[in-house]
Amino acid sequence: MPTNTLTLSGTYIDAGKIRLASGKTLAWDDFGAPPAPEVPYGTEMKVTIVHDAPDYLHGSEGAIWATYDREQAEIVQGALQSQQIAGELREIFLQEKRLYVLHVRDPARAEAAMDFVWRDPGGLRLQPDWCYPAGAANESFLRWTKGE
Repeated sequence: MPTNTLTLSGTYIDAGKIRLASGKTLAWDDFGAPPAPEVPYGTEMKVTIVHDAPDYLHGSEGAIWATYDREQAEIVQGALQSQQIAGELREIFLQEKRLYVLHVRDPARAEAAMDFVWRDPGGLRLQPDWCYPAGAANESFLRWTKGE
């Protein structure tokens, strides 16, 4: 499973607190880590967050795209069929939310399917729902349906 890394910069301000460049404050205790090390006030800090990215968009076992909206998934599945790429929808639950994962039946076609759905500028250019705030519409899907 691929990993994504995000590094945040900030300044140690006191008593296990780091003020990030954005102005937000992180408390060392919030991490559930051992007690904060003794660090001089004003020390530049970097916080790195590493998370495993789901394989939904990497063709693993034929999985090429996912959405929380069944109708969108069915429409994208139909668009793939128009490209002679057979796909099927599978439902999974992710943090108690139903997610529809589009799989191609022939894993050898996964690269072509991913190019068509989200990678190739000449394809659908669809971003997954989690690229938008929770509950917000999938803007890339709406643009595609409007022909933009």
